[in-house]
Amino acid sequence: MSDTAAPGDTRVADEARALARRRRRQRGRGFVLVLLLSLGIAIGGAAFLWAVGIDAINLRNDLQFFADSSTYHEVARGDVIGIDGFNDFIGIAGNFLGPLLILNVCGQNYYAVLLFNLLLFIASIAIISRAVDAPPFKLALLLLMNPMTLSSLLSVNKEILSMVVVAILLSALRRRSVALWLAAGAIALLVRWQLTLVILALFVIDSGVNPFARRRGWTLVVVVVGLSVTYSALIEVFSGIRAAFELSVEDYDGSGFYEGLVGWQDRGLYWLVFPAKAIHLLFGLGLRFDRLIAPVNHYNDVWQLLHSTMTLVAFLLLWRRGRARLANDLVFVSVIYVAVFALSPIYAPRYFYAVFVLWAGALAAHNELPHLLSKTPTTGRPGRRRRRRSVTDQRRRDSEA
Repeated sequence: MSDTAAPGDTRVADEARALARRRRRQRGRGFVLVLLLSLGIAIGGAAFLWAVGIDAINLRNDLQFFADSSTYHEVARGDVIGIDGFNDFIGIAGNFLGPLLILNVCGQNYYAVLLFNLLLFIASIAIISRAVDAPPFKLALLLLMNPMTLSSLLSVNKEILSMVVVAILLSALRRRSVALWLAAGAIALLVRWQLTLVILALFVIDSGVNPFARRRGWTLVVVVVGLSVTYSALIEVFSGIRAAFELSVEDYDGSGFYEGLVGWQDRGLYWLVFPAKAIHLLFGLGLRFDRLIAPVNHYNDVWQLLHSTMTLVAFLLLWRRGRARLANDLVFVSVIYVAVFALSPIYAPRYFYAVFVLWAGALAAHNELPHLLSKTPTTGRPGRRRRRRSVTDQRRRDSEA
C-alpha cells in the first residue's frame, strides 16, 4: 500500500494551512488595532480621571462609575478600622486581596491603575482570541459594548481580574495545561471564592472522572443538585453573605421576587429556583429603563443596568446565530459559571461580567462551536441556522446531480 497522499487530501491540507496563515495575519492586524484602541482609552480615561473620576473615587462627587473602588483605596491607606491583616483581606463574605495587590503594585496611583488595567485587558484579548480563534479587534469591540468593561478599566476592581481568569481558563482548556489550570485557580483566589469553585468544577467536569462528560445536560443537573445540597449543609458558613444580602434588601428597592427565590433556596430548593434566579441575575435589571431615566444610585441604575442590558443583547445574538447551546463549549462554561455564582444570595449582576466575556468570545469566534473541552457532547440538536444550511446544501447537491 502506498503512503502517498491522495491529491484531494493534499489540496485540503494546503487549504487548511493557507487558512491558518491568513487567520494569523488577520489576528496580527487586529491586535495592532486593539493597541491603538487601548491608547485612545488610556488618553480618554486619564482625562476623565483628572476631570471627575478621582474625585468620584474619593467620594467628592456623586458620579459613581465603580462598585467598591473607594473602599479598596481606603483599606489600602489603612483608613478602615478592623481591616488590617491577611485574615481580614480574604473570606467568604468579602475578598480585598486582588484589588489591594493591584493598588500596591501601582503605588495607589489612579493613573497607574488605569494603565495596569489596560495591560490586563490587552493581554486577555490576546489570549482569548487565540484560544477561541477570534479576531482580536472584533472581540475588543464586543467587550466595549458593555459599560462594565470601561468601568473595569478606569479604577481598581475585581471584574478586570475575572477577565484575566477567563482568559487563562480558556487557554488551559485549549492547551490541556496543568500549569495554566493552577494559574487560573491562583488568580481566582484573588477575586471571589465562587470563581475558585468554578475553576475546580470545570477541572473535574473536563477530567476523566466525570461519567457525564459527553452528556452536558446531565452534567449541569448534577452540578446544580450538588450545589443545592452543599448550600443547605453549610448554610451557617454563609451567614456573612446572608447578612450582606439582608442589608442590600433594605437599601435596594425591588418587587420582593428575588428575595422569595432566596427563601426557597434556603429551604434546600436551589435546584428548583436556579433557572429563575439565573435569568433574574443575568437580565432582570437590564429591563428597568425607568431607573435609567431617573437614577437614584448612579452605579446600580446606569452602569449595572446597562451591563445587564448588553448581556441580554449578547444572549439574543447568540440565540439568533444558533450558538446559544450547551454544545458550544464557551456557552457550557458560562452556564457552569452561572450555576455557581447564582448560589450567592447577594443580588449583584456585575458578578456575571465574566459570562459576558465568554459570550463575547462565542460571538467573535470564527467557528460556530469552538472546541475547548476534551469531550465532544453527544446530545443536543443542531442550531436552526445550521439545519437550514444543511437543507440548502443538500438541495444544491441534488440540483447539480
